[in-house]
Amino acid sequence: EAAALRAAVDALKPPDQAVTLSLDRVLACVDPGGQPQQKPVEVNLDPPTIFVSARPAILLMFLGEPQFKPVEPKRTDLMFATNTNWDLFLDTASQRYVLLNQDRWLAAADVKGPWTPATDLPASLSSLPADDNWADVRANLPGKRAKKAPAVFVSTQPAELIVTDGEPSYSPIRGTKLMRVTNTDSVLFLHAGDSKFYLLVAGRWFRAASPDAPWSAASRDLPADFAAIPDDDPAAFVKASVPGTLEA
Repeated sequence: EAAALRAAVDALKPPDQAVTLSLDRVLACVDPGGQPQQKPVEVNLDPPTIFVSARPAILLMFLGEPQFKPVEPKRTDLMFATNTNWDLFLDTASQRYVLLNQDRWLAAADVKGPWTPATDLPASLSSLPADDNWADVRANLPGKRAKKAPAVFVSTQPAELIVTDGEPSYSPIRGTKLMRVTNTDSVLFLHAGDSKFYLLVAGRWFRAASPDAPWSAASRDLPADFAAIPDDDPAAFVKASVPGTLEA
């Protein structure tokens, strides 16, 4: 029996072929007695701020309070936001903020809004530095005229945004009491058993009585129906984030 197993192993991985292993795996085998199991990883399960909109919306998120710098040294007429991944500018002469949303511009007197379609752009934008940093912005000058501004949610801390195309639409998942919300890019479910919504964000689950109600952590006590999602269901990918499943 041992000879047959050796032959099977050698067929899969011939002895003359090198094997590349991660250093972590090697170190784990050096002293197996001291590492009987994987050490638990502390994960923050506190829900982030979760915004909800039933119409087109964007999330303007900053890492802390908004910070601005000149687009060029010694230039004070046009500033750009440094702690967000949006193209956001401040025209210091008019004290007006302009925000590039895809190929359309929005404007506001305050960075936290309200935001409206920009009817005209500050003249300072036309003299952006001619380098790759501003190539996408220059390509959208003057940009298309936005007929209606999306809802703009502003946050200075980690946040998430659920956008549905109107009121939620549902697709039942066979063999369970789960219904997936289908008219959103978010991973959102309604559980008919407890009438709660469940949201998956970055491998963590949160629950609420309704999408716009307060959210709480749910990763440790998910309904068993999540583990019972059929493998051929389009929502089966979430089982990688359901504790106790083979996928997880």
